[in-house]
Amino acid sequence: MTTACARTWYGPVVLAEEVGLARWQFDRARAAGMLPEPGHARGWLPEQVEPVRALVSEIERRFGVEHPVGAAKCAARLAERLGLAVDPADIAALAEAGRLAVADTFTRKGRTHDLYAPGEVDALTADEVAAVVDDRLAWTAASMTFDEAVAHLGWRRDELDQVVADRGLQRGRFRRFARSDIDALAADTALCDRLADERLVTADEAAQLLEVARRHFDICVEAKWISPKRHYEKLVGRYSTVDVPLYRTGDVDALLARPDVDWTQVRETPKGKRSPLLELVGGRAPTRAQVIRAFLEDFGSEHSIEMWAWWVPGPDVWEIDWERVEGGPAKPDVFAAIQSRPAVARYLCDIQLHCAAGQAIRFARAMLEPGAAVILDTETTDLDGAVCEIAVIDASTGAVLLDTLVNPGVPIQPGAQAVHGISDSEVTGPGVPDWPTVYKRLLRVTKDRIVLAYNADYDRGVITADCHRHGISRTRLADRSHWADVMVPRSDHARSRRWLRNGGGHRALGDVQQTRQHLLRMTAP
Repeated sequence: MTTACARTWYGPVVLAEEVGLARWQFDRARAAGMLPEPGHARGWLPEQVEPVRALVSEIERRFGVEHPVGAAKCAARLAERLGLAVDPADIAALAEAGRLAVADTFTRKGRTHDLYAPGEVDALTADEVAAVVDDRLAWTAASMTFDEAVAHLGWRRDELDQVVADRGLQRGRFRRFARSDIDALAADTALCDRLADERLVTADEAAQLLEVARRHFDICVEAKWISPKRHYEKLVGRYSTVDVPLYRTGDVDALLARPDVDWTQVRETPKGKRSPLLELVGGRAPTRAQVIRAFLEDFGSEHSIEMWAWWVPGPDVWEIDWERVEGGPAKPDVFAAIQSRPAVARYLCDIQLHCAAGQAIRFARAMLEPGAAVILDTETTDLDGAVCEIAVIDASTGAVLLDTLVNPGVPIQPGAQAVHGISDSEVTGPGVPDWPTVYKRLLRVTKDRIVLAYNADYDRGVITADCHRHGISRTRLADRSHWADVMVPRSDHARSRRWLRNGGGHRALGDVQQTRQHLLRMTAP
């Protein structure tokens, strides 16, 4: 048995569905005052349904049968119907011209967008739309964006900003400049020359304008032939800053006009040769770099050791390190030697003793000594999987001590195979040894040697895990003291803040051979 339930009131959703209106049509009609007021505290009474139904045709005539859409959809609709290159901006232009009414709006991220009735869009003629499209294309051809104007003039953005403000230059539609206005600026040679002269450049950029090495420009600065116009602070690292001088381009050009300087001769002076400019300025005191390098040469000769120095541009300091020999100077000895020489002592605050690059040199030289170390690399079935290939070479000679595939006993994952190219069929073929067999050979070739690897923690970890997997509970290769990493010293030697890739091709033998090449390069400052 069913029980009929008479509805005592209708909400907006139910009433709209009952009379055949979409919810947006119902809401628009209600907002326009076309619907009767609800006769119930919670909605409309049953006897109000038919009067509302009688208004449906008028509501559809006034608001249409399709929901209003944005300019982009309107443009696409017109482009498809008329075969014209209609842009959303053309829809706004049609609305401004009174050809199209704004049917509704919506707001997204604080920006209000106009919506238009599709029926009105479809009623637009080809001539009406073509006139707006042609007008936009004509203006686009006769105008430029800000970036296009900057490129056309060869100015900087701030320079164009300043000229626009000074001259009250107006932007037209789409915030574009009239091409005639930009051409007029380009033709104003006095303005262009003034901007070029007032343009500020760094010392390196000034040297490029002169087409000389930076050292030649520094001589001009020390001779007071040119002075900085102003300075700015450049952030170095997270907290420290460096003061950077800026020079007028016009002052740099004035250097080229000096009759006493043969700039061709200056440009042709080889690196390391005395600059001809020094003859004109009557010589000068040695630079900081010359003083520091002279100290390194003297002190190194005195103690029969190599000394190394690096200039670090950011903090503008010199890092100093040296070869360690038995009975040779330690840090306090070098520090005292600097203090005892007034010429170099004045730069003590600009000098740092010991550095990561120097440690990398000493590390590489020690590891390349005969009998000191071997270099190892593994390829695995997954990022932390089982070993499927291993290679070991003598660090000093490069001789291959071990190079073999390993049957891992587990499948090689697709991601790992994509990296190293080793397949399951290769490692499960006849004669491929398992890990316990390979491990015995590994112990022999690494006996009494430091084991080097590119990211040693990784290779030590997978070897230890394989040993545990096969019941080898105690192995000296699990001990960190038997290992040394090459990746970090290589980055230190290259003065890189990030770890550098090995670049050996992701096969064990290629990787160890590439790691040895890194060590060889690290032996030199």
